[in-house]
Amino acid sequence: MKRSERSRRRAVRVVALSGAVLGLAGCATMPSSGPAALGPTASGNTQNTRVELIPVPPADQEAPNQLLYGFLDALGSDQSDYRTARLYLSDPNWQPSGAVDVLDTTPALHQTQSGSDPKSFTITASGTEVASLDTHGSYTAAAPGTTVNVDYHFKMNDKGQWRIVDPPATVLTSSRDFQRIYQSVNLFFPAAAGHTTAGVSPLVADPVYIRDRVDNPLQLAAQQLVNGPSTWLQPVVTSGFPADSSNARIELDASAPQAKAYLSLGADADWSPGACQMMAAQLYATLTQGTTNIQATATPPTSVALYRDKKGPAVCATSSEGGYNPVRVGATTAYFLGEDHHLQSVTPAVGSTSAAVEDVPGKLVPAGTTIGAFAVSPDPEGNVASVSADGRALYVSSLHATTAPTTPALRSVTPGALSSPSWDGTDTLWAVDTEPDGTTLRAVTSGTSVPVDVQGLPAGATIEQVRVAPDGARIALLVKNGGDTTVEIGRVRHSPAADATHQVPSLTVEQLRQTATGITSISSLSWQDGDGLVVVGQQTGTTSVIPVEMDGSPSSLGTIQTLSGVTDVTTLPGDPQLWLLATAKNADEENEVFFSQLTAFRWLPITTSTSTSKGSGVRFPG
Repeated sequence: MKRSERSRRRAVRVVALSGAVLGLAGCATMPSSGPAALGPTASGNTQNTRVELIPVPPADQEAPNQLLYGFLDALGSDQSDYRTARLYLSDPNWQPSGAVDVLDTTPALHQTQSGSDPKSFTITASGTEVASLDTHGSYTAAAPGTTVNVDYHFKMNDKGQWRIVDPPATVLTSSRDFQRIYQSVNLFFPAAAGHTTAGVSPLVADPVYIRDRVDNPLQLAAQQLVNGPSTWLQPVVTSGFPADSSNARIELDASAPQAKAYLSLGADADWSPGACQMMAAQLYATLTQGTTNIQATATPPTSVALYRDKKGPAVCATSSEGGYNPVRVGATTAYFLGEDHHLQSVTPAVGSTSAAVEDVPGKLVPAGTTIGAFAVSPDPEGNVASVSADGRALYVSSLHATTAPTTPALRSVTPGALSSPSWDGTDTLWAVDTEPDGTTLRAVTSGTSVPVDVQGLPAGATIEQVRVAPDGARIALLVKNGGDTTVEIGRVRHSPAADATHQVPSLTVEQLRQTATGITSISSLSWQDGDGLVVVGQQTGTTSVIPVEMDGSPSSLGTIQTLSGVTDVTTLPGDPQLWLLATAKNADEENEVFFSQLTAFRWLPITTSTSTSKGSGVRFPG
């Protein structure tokens, strides 16, 4: 059967994840858009099967345009080494850079002859770009209407066959193939500033995309970790692995519950106990938390061990991130303001139709002061930041304080200026400050007010809400500019004190990048995990809770059950139960608190025999 110029003709086989071939249908025509459909096997169970697409080599005497479709077809196949794609090239030693341009569908081809030479042709592949990956695998969503034009040059060889000459190092693929072949993983790097309660730098997630249709995708993730962080994150993180990673290599054996990592880091590598434990924590977090999307045949390791070579013993090992984890998930307790604006705790339970609600005993604000907004710190002390209802003062106390604070940690002369407090895992407190000619954001660290410079905000824009990531290296801002609300993700740079007398450091939020594009009327946001958030907004005309990724890539969480009247939402990063709590207005326009799970399909009010579900501002610690 002759391959048409625009067909996506590849052999299709259904395989078990163990590698056994279950079925084969050759010469199948694949559509250029839409998901690949997997039909039922003989047993009717497709849980452990997947579709593999096998590329077709070039046919004899194929014209350049047919060859180019075949080459692009081969790039979108399941071959990780591109061995069939190289058959379309004059030089089979071509090596892609790792960068990818993702088009909405198969590109259109425009052919022109190269001068008067009948044995040379240039074909331009054109299409609408939806996203791109850089050489590190970092995802960037394209602006609407972005077009890509890529030239491919052809020459006829001595056998009279057309072949592609010097193809670009960036792979061109369709959105459909990208979603099937590439998966997002999180690499983890220690923050360059700040410490957890254990006295070490918290780990920061760095989302990248890798090809998971390979023999050992965990190996790819481990090597990406050794290679270092993304360009965007690099200024605010460090690594236990050498900074010059150009020749650093890792060989991963994940066949047993304890993964063995054989590292070649160079003669000058630091193998001290502290450095080894940091590398082990990074690798453990990457393999157990960061690779859950990968279609690996083996279960994630329960521990990792690091070796300098295959002959000697392990230098160090770990079965957890240890103190590098900025979030310690114990009881999944959230907090909200009751009808009387006193703080209450709420603890949902799996399988229960109600949650446990209790009054918080601590004295949080001076007598006569009403709490308008609050945030509970994720550290064991349970510090509480409370903003007065008039928005002019922020007080710091604790969940069990026996005496109320008398002096605010932050003060403003403008009513309503202070709002939206948020704690990170390094015990730094953040808050919005709309004081005229102010800094928009303010922070408190070690009891001292610290200036915050937010770079890249449009003129006239205001910050409505701040949610800092537990690691303290990244921050999510709900920004209002005119009638539009957007979610901006920034990295947090810590600068040491320039004044030897006052020793006050400074904080800078920089390199803002927008996520949650296509969502309007956003009213609330919360970090959900290392690289994902949930927001309250409108995507199809109905206000709902919507999962988004910080890099703008599609979320793997799917659709969350709609909650009528929802106004705000909170989640707890690192929570294995994936609890969601939200405030919504009932039919009487009264605020009620509801709970659910990301894996559930219903919302329930937090109603017990001794309390009602009425309240607002529900928040997990953070």
